[in-house]
Amino acid sequence: MKIRSFILAAVFTVSSVSAFAQKGEVANAKKNYESYVQLKEANSLPLAMPNLKNAKTSIDKAVAHDKTSADPTAWTYKALIYGELALMDTVPATSKPLITESQTAHKKALELDKDGANKANLDHASGAIFSQYELNQGVRAYQTSNFADAYTSFSNALNYRPGDTTITYYAGLSAINSKNYEAGIKSYEALTKTNFSANNQIYLDLSRLYSMKGDTAKAIAIAGEGAAKFGDAALATQEIELSLMSGKQKEVITKIADQAQKDPKNKLYPYYLGIAYSTVGDNAKAEESYLQALTIDPAFADATINIGGVMLNKGIALYNEANKLPPTQQKEYDVIMKKATVEFDKAFPYLQKATELDGKSRIALENLKTYYLVKKDNAKVEELTKKIEALP
Repeated sequence: MKIRSFILAAVFTVSSVSAFAQKGEVANAKKNYESYVQLKEANSLPLAMPNLKNAKTSIDKAVAHDKTSADPTAWTYKALIYGELALMDTVPATSKPLITESQTAHKKALELDKDGANKANLDHASGAIFSQYELNQGVRAYQTSNFADAYTSFSNALNYRPGDTTITYYAGLSAINSKNYEAGIKSYEALTKTNFSANNQIYLDLSRLYSMKGDTAKAIAIAGEGAAKFGDAALATQEIELSLMSGKQKEVITKIADQAQKDPKNKLYPYYLGIAYSTVGDNAKAEESYLQALTIDPAFADATINIGGVMLNKGIALYNEANKLPPTQQKEYDVIMKKATVEFDKAFPYLQKATELDGKSRIALENLKTYYLVKKDNAKVEELTKKIEALP
């Protein structure tokens, strides 16, 4: 063999060995990484960590060498290895550079992996590792009441794991706690379109959020939708209360009656029926409903105040009607005044009891004062006037 040919053959052999050695580093990184994963999943993290460190040493050599610097598998494993190192590091100052390096490697691998041979591992890196890293950051931020940062981290996690209901919930909760209500509503709206296990509470919170924003119509619609979907009493009550407050008494009477039938021991439903009937002018049914509430709870102050008020108003209406009559209709006047007196006397026990149950209720005191004004009991009127003036 000629000397020149021998030298060329030697150079070729050294080059082949070098390339093989770098391929060996990729294989070694892969082997150590897989051993790390197996031990980690077996809850043997102390035994697993040396494998991850060895994997890092090998992959750093592989991606730095000319022969393997364009190998998509090498960059894929760098993304996986550095991602796991970031997950193991609980200090943001040191974990952030690791996850950044991992994401850079991931991007490089995607560019090089033309045939998609590494797709499963690259999907795992983004869908599991990157999302878990952001999730961990979000949990730590939330636990320290840094809700704005928590929301950012959970939102980042969703970029890698879109549609994950647990992360969506965390994002919404963090947004609400940071008073970013628009973002909270967006997250919770997304959850209502899923089968999230706590969606009955999500509907209730979402209704409350819309109510806080002043969008009562939307708040009622959300509560109604949730109540129909889950048969949830809290949602039904939310829909009823908001409807009563927004002047939709007539529309909600049937729904209140349905809830009262489902939960006959709940004093609120007959009380709400009383309010609805009273508002639409059906005093007889209002009175009946308030009495039903008091049957359930005789010390129910609000129902006592309201039924006293309904009876008192009936008496006042008759009283005013009688006083509009001309002097020539004395007989008619006497008949109507007698009816008014019956209503006043019927109301009195409730008017009196209302002030006993809630001595600081301005309405209760004013109602009782009106009764004594009609009765022309000036001493009682003066006494109640002083109590009312003393209220804060």
